[in-house]
Amino acid sequence: MRPLLRALEVLSILELVSVAVLLLNLATVHLRPVTAAIGPVHGALYLAVAVTALLGRDLRPRTRLLALVPVAGGVFTILNVRREARRPVAAR
Repeated sequence: MRPLLRALEVLSILELVSVAVLLLNLATVHLRPVTAAIGPVHGALYLAVAVTALLGRDLRPRTRLLALVPVAGGVFTILNVRREARRPVAAR
């Protein structure tokens, strides 16, 4: 897998985990320290995924646009990165 796709995949998984923690916290005990700690981390991860997808070379427009979707962007990016990894080298 190309380094760009690997980086996007890792960032997307981390973003997905952070949003899951935030939603789980919201649905259960809603502890402010958890929100205060994970909220900025999630925001930074979301921006990292978006910037990496927008500035990365040889990515499909679909991958770039779906990386910008709030909350579900991590899932969309993981799926699109795996599709792009299966693309033949000549099509890139």
